[in-house]
Amino acid sequence: MVKRTSPDQPYTISKREFLEGCAAFGGVSAVMTALNGWDMGIASAAEAPPNLMGRSEGTKVLILGAGLAGMTAAYELGLRGYDCQILEARPFAGGRCQSSRAGFTTTTVDGEKRTCDFDEGQYFNHGPWRLPSFHHAVFHYIRKFGVPMEVMVQENDLGYIQHDKANGPLGGRRVRKREIKADMRGYTSELLAKLTDQGALDDELTNRDREKLTDYLIREGFLDAKDLSYKGTLHRGITKFDAMGTNVMTGSKAFAFKEILQSGLGNSFQGVTTIDHPATMYQPVGGMDQIAQGFEREVGEKITFNAEVLELKQDKNNVRVTYRDTATGETRVENANFCITTIPLGILSKLKTDLSDQCKEAMAAPRKMTVGKLSLQMNRRFWEEDDNIYGGSSTLGIPGHTVIYPSYGYCGKKGIIQSAYAFGRAAIVHGELSMGQKVEQALERSERIHPGQFRKHYDNKAFSIDWHLTRFSEAGWTAWSPPDRQKHMPVLREPQGRIYFAGDQVSGLPGWQVGAIESAWAQIEKIHASVMKA
Repeated sequence: MVKRTSPDQPYTISKREFLEGCAAFGGVSAVMTALNGWDMGIASAAEAPPNLMGRSEGTKVLILGAGLAGMTAAYELGLRGYDCQILEARPFAGGRCQSSRAGFTTTTVDGEKRTCDFDEGQYFNHGPWRLPSFHHAVFHYIRKFGVPMEVMVQENDLGYIQHDKANGPLGGRRVRKREIKADMRGYTSELLAKLTDQGALDDELTNRDREKLTDYLIREGFLDAKDLSYKGTLHRGITKFDAMGTNVMTGSKAFAFKEILQSGLGNSFQGVTTIDHPATMYQPVGGMDQIAQGFEREVGEKITFNAEVLELKQDKNNVRVTYRDTATGETRVENANFCITTIPLGILSKLKTDLSDQCKEAMAAPRKMTVGKLSLQMNRRFWEEDDNIYGGSSTLGIPGHTVIYPSYGYCGKKGIIQSAYAFGRAAIVHGELSMGQKVEQALERSERIHPGQFRKHYDNKAFSIDWHLTRFSEAGWTAWSPPDRQKHMPVLREPQGRIYFAGDQVSGLPGWQVGAIESAWAQIEKIHASVMKA
């Protein structure tokens, strides 16, 4: 593995850091696509909770963690008569499903408190921040709890791409994503169209097939139908627009094909967006924490906050949980017939339990995904006013740095830009910086994409979270290797006596809210079946 020699140098990675490399060049979409290839699928498996027949009045279920998995379990079991109590170590519900806004505070593992001071109405989703339409389990509760939704712009071709270390004339040059996409498709369409016209595919295609393919390539690549050449296109971008003139639009000049290939910028895109990150995604109006608040309105009276679990024990008939009230320091004990734990496995594995050695090995097996984010408040939405960018992102190709534009508050005065989203080693480096250093690094890098704008319009308000350094989380999500997943996941998905595991950490969709919800559905069905059988 080649080590980093400067803050802006992309990493050459080992297998262990493969996800970081994906994030650096292809963004989070590439990361999650890689996870999908590691048997961590992205498709939602169910559209509604299990149909639990019968009721169980008075059976007590103790739920550890008031994230989406824990609150889902409490809500659904409560509908069937179960007595549910949730112990939550934090002073708020939602787990990682949070939005940073004025007054919101998190605590690091070292006890440092970070409080957000954004202006009223401004917020940043520092946990989950987008939803594809097929995450049916999440949308089930969005509809049930009446959470208003809006479009989240995942892909915007008007965003910029600039790689300072790219080779050739395009190295260090700021260009629109749309320009690279159009030229790359145009030139490759030209090559295939000419090869087809010259008979290179005669053995594979009929005459009619060749005609249809050529017609497609002309449309796809904006080719000249006469000589099948790509000479640029108005649709890659316009340099002049005059709504009242006779020559309404003037197109920008195409880059040379060799320059694009030499720079490698063309390899940054795909013709079709990945299924887990389509161009159009969705978000709750007012912040992702609105989903958690919808759950809390239903089960809030069942939650005991500031309850840090210390010990988890069980016998034939009961589960006993010892916890500490972090507000008073008092130690308390709760008993129940069953327990559903959503505590992060890395934390749970360090607690006192009487679980089997096989289960303890499974809990300790996954890696903690290091993840960090930083957002900056701007006093003018220059990306909209000056660059015509509404949502989407721009990138320098530096690990951990991405300028992500807000998909809300369009045409307003101020806005929140996410200027760091780091994974793996980049997140570790980011987490070691002070807040001042993080902001300075973000401003320096982002200025290259919007020269003269970031420093000028930075509103001296920022919020950062490093999930691997955050108390009661200690990871962005759980990262399983394929062998460990195959060996240990079956153990954690089955009851360990009267103890059940839930959360996205035991789902096929780590890091996604839908994984948390569906894991709860799976476990409450098993508990109910056990109770009904008894």
